[in-house]
Order: sequence, then structure tokens, then C-alpha cells
Amino acid sequence: MSAASANPQQDANPSLPGAATGTTSRRSKRFDRWLEARIPPSASITLSQRNIFIFPTRTGFAYSGLLLLLILGAINYQASLVYGMAFLLGSLFLITILYTFRNLSGLTFELVSHRPAFVGENLEFSVRVVRPKQHPREGIQLGWPAGDKQWAELFETSTDVARLYVPAERRGLHNPGRLLVETFFPLGLLRAWTWIDLDARGLTYPKPIFDDYPAQGSGNRTDGSLIDPAGSEDFTDLRVYQPGDPLKHVLWRSYAKSDDLMVKNYASYVEPRLWFDLESLPGGLEERLSRMAGLALKAVREDREFGARIGPRVIAPAKGQQHLDQVLRELGLYGVH
Repeated sequence: MSAASANPQQDANPSLPGAATGTTSRRSKRFDRWLEARIPPSASITLSQRNIFIFPTRTGFAYSGLLLLLILGAINYQASLVYGMAFLLGSLFLITILYTFRNLSGLTFELVSHRPAFVGENLEFSVRVVRPKQHPREGIQLGWPAGDKQWAELFETSTDVARLYVPAERRGLHNPGRLLVETFFPLGLLRAWTWIDLDARGLTYPKPIFDDYPAQGSGNRTDGSLIDPAGSEDFTDLRVYQPGDPLKHVLWRSYAKSDDLMVKNYASYVEPRLWFDLESLPGGLEERLSRMAGLALKAVREDREFGARIGPRVIAPAKGQQHLDQVLRELGLYGVH
């Protein structure tokens, strides 16, 4: 079994040694390079003696201090009963080392999937934990330093899927870093842990800004919807004159034949398919990306067909969730290298 650090407080707190917090940047970089060589990134990692670290907790050190006091007392007073108790508790400590290590050894961790999120939400990663057959595991905790920890219990089942969440603070691809896996089973005297890199990448979309649709271009009757009947060039039908109608639309020839004053009804048609152009939206780059994300979400909710121009990328008009995912992905990765 590998030893970690010589500082017990550092090893008792998972945020100190491997999370690259509370240490100097030089030491952190050294530690990260050592981890890269010892536990390289992989989509599936099986734990073994090579990549599991174990060290006493604060409770374990207090337990060890008690053993030392018992032995000193037994030597001083030549008390056989105290000797027996010290050896019994010492044997229990040694057995606990084996059980704590065994609780992680043989486990396999796989990155199953991830769910994208908008800036300000949480990215969701699904990690599958598989134990060896006929070897139950329990009390296993895993999670990224920036997110909440989750428990994996593999006592009655051989496979468990843990859903882990990491705050999405910026647009683009997000790498949460190394995943902390640890256990204090069975007595809490020792902590076995490891830092594994499942090469996780989560996509973060721009935070949507909801706004009105931009003005659309005109179209023909078969392609568009009727709007603005007062100021257009496309004749549709005749109707009875109403006060306020333009005199140039009055059908005087019809009025000469009858007493009914009729006017020509005009209307314009617009393209039913919406087009969103990133360059035509107001604001800076991030604001324009957010506005287009809001427009895309609004169009899908209203079941509207829409296309998008995102820089040199032109996405043809379509409907549905798959089309929305394509647009949001382009927005999330726009300008990201």
C-alpha cells in the first residue's frame, strides 16, 4: 500500500494534499506531475495497490496514542492484562488497515455520460462504479473538489451509478479535474483514498437572455403569415370601407356601380422560419451568445422553425430538441480553443 504524506492533518483533510489547495503552487505542480505519471487519465480506471493511498485519521492517531500509553503502562507495572489489551487493540488496528484498503481495491470507475448545462447551473457527470464479484463494498465516497460528494454502496449490487455535479462557471468545455475517491470503512481509524482522472469534459452553454424575435424578412403568400394589412403592396381581397382607411385603397369604380364603398385590402407576408444572426444582435460577444441562446430556447418552446448564423457556421432551419442541442453546442464552443 502506498503512503501519502508525512503530515497527518494533511491526510485527514481531503482538501489539503490532492485538491491542490492550502499548499504552495510549486508543491501542487510537483504533486500533479507525480499523479500524472502514477495514475494517468483514462475513461476507465481500476484501483489497485499502485493507486490507493492509506493513512491514519485523527481518530486513528488518537487510537495509536492510546496503544502507546497502554504499552508504557504495562511495561512500568508489569501488568499482563494490560499487555493483553494492548496487543488485542494493536491487532485490531492492523486488521483494519487490510479491510480499509480492501474496500477500495478492485473497484472500477467509468465515466458513463455527462449532461450539458448553462452558465450558473451545475454540470452533471454520471460515473459507474463496479466491484469484483462476491466482494461487497460499502462506505465509498466520491466527488470533485468543486462539487458535492456522493456515496456509492455496493453491498447488495455489483454496480452503482453516481451522479456528480460541478458548478458551471464559464462557457465552453469544462474539465473538473481529478476525482477524489475515499473510504473510512470499517472503523474510521484509517482513510484510504485516491485521485483518478476519468478525462471528463463537460460542455457549458451561454446563460440565456430572453428577448423578442428580431425583425424578419418578407416572403410570399405560400411561405409566410399575414401581417400589417395597412402598409403593404400585396393585394389580398376586398372589404367594406371603414373610417380611417386610406383613400387610395378605395375602389371608386365599384362605388359608381353600387352604393357600397369598398376598399382594397392589402397585406404583407413574412418568412415563417426564423433566422438568428449572431452578428446582428446587440451587445458584446458573450451577451450576443446569450441572446441567441435565449432566442433558440424561445423558438423551440413555441414550436417555431429557426436557423442560425454563428460566425462562419450556418445551421439550416429546423425544429426540435436535436436542432436546439446543435445550436447550443455551437454557441457554447464558439471561439473556444
